[in-house]
Amino acid sequence: MFINAPTISQTAALKCWDKETIAELEKHVEKYRASRSIILDELSAFSELDPANIAPADGGFYVYVDLGENNVAPGLGSVAMCKALLEEENVAFTPGNDFEDPSGNLGDRRFRISYAGGIETAKRAMERFYKFWPTWMERVQAAR
Repeated sequence: MFINAPTISQTAALKCWDKETIAELEKHVEKYRASRSIILDELSAFSELDPANIAPADGGFYVYVDLGENNVAPGLGSVAMCKALLEEENVAFTPGNDFEDPSGNLGDRRFRISYAGGIETAKRAMERFYKFWPTWMERVQAAR
């Protein structure tokens, strides 16, 4: 029996410092590092996106990308792009409108790519994104 509610969670938290737990967590860190590298390498080879519009991935589990002025049109920003990418290629990128000041328009130019899903998922997502991109640009050009 526990008298104090935090007792069990504090006892469980001590397991975080066991060698086995740390070794397991390091495997996950390496998986994130490899997935992040795949995404960043693929984006850096993607000439349609300005490398200056790809935020450094120094912390979280995602890469933050700005589409830039040339890759959007009225009604065709990151929200529409992410929706179409999900519906057409089954890839879920997150539009930036949840992460930017709502009084500006940067949220609909930016999107996030998570690398928490694993190495193979990152590879497949980037392959599908490249397949999708020409159709996206056709829509943008037609809307201008």
